[in-house]
Amino acid sequence: MQIITLYEREEPKEQFLTPELQRLYGGDLSFPEPHGNRPYVIGNFVETIDGVVSFRIPGRSGGKEIRGDCDEDRFVMGLLRSVSDAVLVGSRTFNEGPGHMRIPKFIYPEAKDLYAELRRKLGKPPLPLSVILTASGKVDLDEPTFHTEGLPTAIMTTNEGASRIASDHGDISHITVRTTGEAGCTTPAAVLKILTDEFGIRLLLHEGGPTIFGQWLSAKTIDELFLTLAPQIAGRQSVAQRPSIAGEKLFSPEMAPWFGLRSIKRAWNHLLLRYTSPEV
Repeated sequence: MQIITLYEREEPKEQFLTPELQRLYGGDLSFPEPHGNRPYVIGNFVETIDGVVSFRIPGRSGGKEIRGDCDEDRFVMGLLRSVSDAVLVGSRTFNEGPGHMRIPKFIYPEAKDLYAELRRKLGKPPLPLSVILTASGKVDLDEPTFHTEGLPTAIMTTNEGASRIASDHGDISHITVRTTGEAGCTTPAAVLKILTDEFGIRLLLHEGGPTIFGQWLSAKTIDELFLTLAPQIAGRQSVAQRPSIAGEKLFSPEMAPWFGLRSIKRAWNHLLLRYTSPEV
C-alpha cells in the first residue's frame, strides 16, 4: 500500500494521527472543532471518472465495484471511521450491503490495531456509533450491526418509521430508535440535533448513499468531502440508474454547492481528494 501526497493546502495545526498512521496516510489529518450547535460532518465516497458512485446492480451496488483493488481507499475509509464519533448510512445502502459493519477494522482489517490505538489516543470509545437513517422504517434488524457486542447503534426515523419498526419487530428494547418527530422524511437539521443533544456527537462521518447525501448537500450540512476518483468509466442511461454523490438532487448554477480543494493524494492510478466547504 502506498499513498503519496501531491498537494496539501495547509499543514494540520496539531499532531492528530499516530506516527505509523501518518506514514501510511502520507501526512497528518485533523479537523476543526464543531461550529454552531451541530457536529462537524465529513462525507466519504468513491466514484468513477464519469461521476458514478454505484452500478445499482443487485449484489454489486457498493463501493467495492467502483474502487476495484485499491487498498488505499479502504485504508482511508477505515481511518475516517477511526477518528469519527459516529458513522451515518441510509437504510438503502445499509440493506444493500448485508453483513457490512461501519467500523474501522471491518473495511481494512490489516490496520485494526492502528485504528484502535488511534481511538485510544483521541480518548474515544472502542467503536463509533452506527447510525442508520430511514424514513420508512424498513431496516433488517437481523444484521450483525445490531448484534455485535460493544457496537453502539441508533436508528433515526420518522414517526411512521418508528411505528413500523415497533409493529414489525415487537420488543426491540436492545436497539435505540429515535424519531425526529417528522412525517414523510427526516431532515438533516433534526437528525443532527438528536445526535448532538442525546449522543454528544462532535464529528460525524456520512457514508451515504447518494440519495440522502444529496439532501444533506442541499441543506448545506456537509463540511468536508473525501472523494476517491477511480480510473474507470461506468456510463449511465439515467441519474437514478447510476447516481452521482448528489443522488436525485438537481442544483441550479446559483445554488450548486462549491468546495475548496484541501489536498490531493495518489494511490497508484486512484486520486484521493479532500474538499472543504467554504463556510468552514
